[in-house]
Amino acid sequence: PHPDNCKLQHILDLGMLKVADEVEDITGGSSKELQIEAKLNSIEEVWTSMTFQFQNFKNRGPVILEGKQLGEIMEALEDSQMQLGSMASNRYSAPFRDRLQ
Repeated sequence: PHPDNCKLQHILDLGMLKVADEVEDITGGSSKELQIEAKLNSIEEVWTSMTFQFQNFKNRGPVILEGKQLGEIMEALEDSQMQLGSMASNRYSAPFRDRLQ
């Protein structure tokens, strides 16, 4: 049946009740994978859009980060590391293993 026209009787006719636990596991896992993917995209967006301001150091030119921005960068880095570590230990993160490392 087409998803826009799926009724309970269609599900019963397909014998889905026999595999209800498996369907629940699959849909639950898919939902968790979607959450992980969204978090990963959010973290990537933070770092893609982040700009770094440098200041001069002695006569070597702009080689160190500006102090006023350093705190924000460190906070974002710690937050991202914590989120990535949590996601890496999640069993549903397997499809994203390359992006997490």
